[in-house]
Amino acid sequence: MALRHLVGLDIGTRYVKAVQITDNNGKYTVTNFGFSEIVAPRTAADAVLEIFDARKFKTKRVVASVSGRSVYVRYVVMPRMNDDEIVNAAKYEMGKYIPVEVDEVIHDVQKLGDIEAQGTAEPEMRVLLVAARRSFVDEQVAAIEQAGLTPVILDVDAFALGNAYELGALINPQSITPGRLIALADIGASKTSVHIMDETGPYFTREIYKGGDDFTGAIAARTGLESHDAEALKRDVSARGGIAAAGGGGGGGGGGGGGGPEAIVVLEEEDAEKMKPTPEEDVENSAMPIVVVQNDEGERLRDDSGDAPRMVESVAGVLDDLCHDIQISIDYFENQHDKKVHEVLLTGGGAAMAGITESLEHLLQRPVRVWDPVQHIPMEMDEAAQQEMRNSAPQTAIALGLASRIRKD
Repeated sequence: MALRHLVGLDIGTRYVKAVQITDNNGKYTVTNFGFSEIVAPRTAADAVLEIFDARKFKTKRVVASVSGRSVYVRYVVMPRMNDDEIVNAAKYEMGKYIPVEVDEVIHDVQKLGDIEAQGTAEPEMRVLLVAARRSFVDEQVAAIEQAGLTPVILDVDAFALGNAYELGALINPQSITPGRLIALADIGASKTSVHIMDETGPYFTREIYKGGDDFTGAIAARTGLESHDAEALKRDVSARGGIAAAGGGGGGGGGGGGGGPEAIVVLEEEDAEKMKPTPEEDVENSAMPIVVVQNDEGERLRDDSGDAPRMVESVAGVLDDLCHDIQISIDYFENQHDKKVHEVLLTGGGAAMAGITESLEHLLQRPVRVWDPVQHIPMEMDEAAQQEMRNSAPQTAIALGLASRIRKD
């Protein structure tokens, strides 16, 4: 049997990620990876072309995904029926659960499992209904084709997360516990996808329209920075663990005290010492600027003005809101299904926000950790690509899950 290749293409708001999986007689291996940031004036299509030109993927067959307010996911209970009957009934059922005309969407249906009948009740089954606005799907497909690629499947972000989880379990069965429900929470730039599942399949899916951009906006509002500068400061502080304190108590408000935006002052290193507050000064409530220390060549060395407390104050409200929305989603599922979610696994760029695991653990009273979806996946590609993929592992979950559709291709 010849080698088969498939590329999972995750086109996000800030980044494009591409993962190639190769099937060698049932052995699945990651054989290529590309990662590119979408920086204006470049478009997502420019980033896709850059990745494919640079990485020389073995195929142009790609699986992409859709998400957002034009995509509808519903878990419903229906009378038990065969596959043909499910397909015929899906259009009628869909009309009861989506806010647009059925003719305006492309839809699909999947049986998830039978429900044990109680007494003389009619046998029932759990069914997954998925729909997306036809115009939205057409736009996504056209964009991929304009890049010279061939879209073979258009999936949904949340289900790609589940497929990545299933791939890891297939390769390393010891990585999961049968019957153990987990919640995958992918925190992207503009939204967070929550997907609750076990090894048998999905139970619940929800999108929360909060993400990394909200953290950036809070920092920009607090500091008066332009959004791109606030984004850079967020990444810098978060990478150094500067926002960790935001997760401690799950409380607190957003902007905090004080009036207008704080100044950003760039100083030479020898002058920075003069800006440090004395022990008698009230640092928390002071209007002292954020001081960025640079060397003679203009390279940033460090932030010396207590940037961590100020970033904590800036993002605390957004962090609390996001954590509570995830909590509400899990609580709703548990109340509806009388099942317990045992663990929360975080992915996406926002998973790197220091403090988010602590906040969620405090609220949910259960384990929360950043999930490495490539931990158990064998790789056969150059060392630079392997290192880049491992360094950005939480952000690759959707692309990895999309490429894993090669198992069903």
